[in-house]
Amino acid sequence: MSGLRDHKAQFDDSNAQVLGVSLDSLDAQTKFAESLKLPFPLLSDQGGKAAKAYGVKGLLWANRTTFVIDETGKIISILEGKEAIDPAATVLACRVKSR
Repeated sequence: MSGLRDHKAQFDDSNAQVLGVSLDSLDAQTKFAESLKLPFPLLSDQGGKAAKAYGVKGLLWANRTTFVIDETGKIISILEGKEAIDPAATVLACRVKSR
């Protein structure tokens, strides 16, 4: 998350909105966001509904995955593993236009 925070200007240049989603409680998300001084919202998916819908729900946690969704709501890129936490890969994906 700190990598995404540190690249905020590049996301802004790509007209992208960054959101974090986790199975953690709202209180845990709030503390985490404050500790890292995140300039974007973190959403609590404590029941796992969003994680299930996006196919990333594991037994106890959601798999770390970055989805790039265009203005129409279409997923145009899915980044997993190391790419999911690589801000450069995410910025690049945000610059790709949906076809």
